[in-house]
Amino acid sequence: MGKKANNESERLGRILDRIADDIATAPGSELLDDARQDGRDPVQTAAKVKGLLRRALKNHQRGLMKKSQEGYEREVAAIRSRPIELPQTPQRRRELLSAVFSRKPQLQAAFTFQNRGFSELTDEDVENHLRKLALLGILDEVKPPEENE
Repeated sequence: MGKKANNESERLGRILDRIADDIATAPGSELLDDARQDGRDPVQTAAKVKGLLRRALKNHQRGLMKKSQEGYEREVAAIRSRPIELPQTPQRRRELLSAVFSRKPQLQAAFTFQNRGFSELTDEDVENHLRKLALLGILDEVKPPEENE
């Protein structure tokens, strides 16, 4: 039954291709005359076709947008579910952030600009910055300070 459906689809495709070729090669005035003889208004028909195409495009774009949104939501969920282990004390967290800045000095400007300087960051700022860096995978490259003390 699958072969028959494919053959019918192919046959229909060939018929539609021939019709499209005939329309594409026919003089415009001939097409307009045929439409008027059939009792159709070419302007109205053109407006309907444009509307149909706009709706089809909009539906297609909505589908792409929905698919993209679903992918984004999956990524955000995966990021949020990732466990983040930070040092227990504010001093150790500050040392870790300092180690990150030592290893990747280009990041310091991005994380301390709003706060004017590293020494002016609050403990909460330090923890929030470390969480962001962890989510970006940057902390994977830097070992936290030892908690032995």
